[in-house]
Amino acid sequence: MSSLSKAQLHRQAEHLVDFVNKSPSPFHAIDVCRKWLSSANFTELKEKQSWCGVIKPNGRYFFTRNGSSIVAFAVGGKFRPGNGTSIVAAHSDSPCLKLKPVSRKTGSGFLQVGVQLYGGGLWHTWFDRDLSVAGRVMVRDGAGGYSGRLVAIEEPIMRIPSLAIHMDRTANEAFKFNKETHLTPILATVSKALNGTDSTAGGDTEKPAHHAVLLERIAKQLDVSVNDISDFELCLYDTQKAAIGGLLNELIHASRLDNLNSS
Repeated sequence: MSSLSKAQLHRQAEHLVDFVNKSPSPFHAIDVCRKWLSSANFTELKEKQSWCGVIKPNGRYFFTRNGSSIVAFAVGGKFRPGNGTSIVAAHSDSPCLKLKPVSRKTGSGFLQVGVQLYGGGLWHTWFDRDLSVAGRVMVRDGAGGYSGRLVAIEEPIMRIPSLAIHMDRTANEAFKFNKETHLTPILATVSKALNGTDSTAGGDTEKPAHHAVLLERIAKQLDVSVNDISDFELCLYDTQKAAIGGLLNELIHASRLDNLNSS
């Protein structure tokens, strides 16, 4: 039995739900952890700089790598070089669908997005979800360099629809699908995109890597020009928020729960 009170357990559950909602991608999860550690008086270190004379007894430190992993450690007051250490590790990533390097697809009058499987997910659960994208975008700055910017579009801009029952009478017996051809989210209709701004919807000969309407939405979110976007690593996520549920509020309903709970 837990020694924590019911109110304390509920607060812990609320903190987990808040963490999941703020972490639609591994990059966001690491950023949240970085802010938590900074607020807890951990000192951020840089791997490219020397740590000689920086690490001291009773000190607390952390560093990040690639924005997708984080290492935090505390030095005991009686620690001496050569003493033992204790290590605890956990995931910051979760199984998901990631945008392919060339994601632009069209079919049956729709703009579609090519995705690749990441991790060992329950892929059938991605059908009929309100999906969007989150991750990191590499943006050109005015000094000729690049900076990584986090992006998370909250609106449900994508969906992987399942067929109507009269088009697949066996769906309730065995739901089978091709991961390469059926797990292809719909982004918009071709006609709507052509009436808007997407010159790629009709199939330009240059065949850009991604649909212009998607790039424009990402650029709008970051308040930059599309031309300033150099590259990105984006994953799809379910826009339905994590929540405490159950009749007695004893359950947590969330995606990415296993890995982020470990974190």
